[in-house]
Amino acid sequence: MELSKITNQEVINLGKALITELGMERVCNTPARWLVHYIAENIHKSENCQGQEKDDAEKNCVDAIMKLWHHRSDLPRGIKPFTEFDSTFRGLSRLDNSSQRPYYNEFSQFENEFDEDESEESKQWVNIAIAIDKVAKTLVSDCFELAAKTALTDKSKKILSLAPEGSGSDIQTMLNLLMDKDPSESSDEKVKKIKSKIQSIVTLKEVCDVFIDKLNNDLSRLEEG
Repeated sequence: MELSKITNQEVINLGKALITELGMERVCNTPARWLVHYIAENIHKSENCQGQEKDDAEKNCVDAIMKLWHHRSDLPRGIKPFTEFDSTFRGLSRLDNSSQRPYYNEFSQFENEFDEDESEESKQWVNIAIAIDKVAKTLVSDCFELAAKTALTDKSKKILSLAPEGSGSDIQTMLNLLMDKDPSESSDEKVKKIKSKIQSIVTLKEVCDVFIDKLNNDLSRLEEG
């Protein structure tokens, strides 16, 4: 439901979920406590009063909830929704998941610019560096996604299910984590993708083992010398 089309009852449902998530015991400062109490009080009035009092309470309630929702990122920690998601969101926002480019983008030039006089061993190490970078991006992205999924509580998921469309990039990022990235992808395609990822990680592990052996040998020589 778009923000311009959301009904008062949908806003009130969102407000209820926010109050449950925030919890009065977590609200530390007076303005934050007042805001949560004000929303809760007007929700109660809108559901238990009649006539003009009911209409006024509903309007006050909807206005307060929408203000809270629009300014959620600016709220103090005690009343800010999704605080448990902050660090993972900062990490995810720095990842370009729509691109397969490596972090160190200048590495990409080496793939097609080998000098014909370079040794095969030299080319091999450059290719290993490029492969490490690509696998590293995938693993870093997976780590942040796992951290985000762990951080999202049942209460947070409830708020997300009630969030209006167009709420912002933070909400969309969290929603993306909860849904199948590609519903049209077949089981065989998913299996193939997982196997490919496993093979890439195994290759990375083998490279790491080579470096561990080399560094241990270097350390032994230094300690003996």
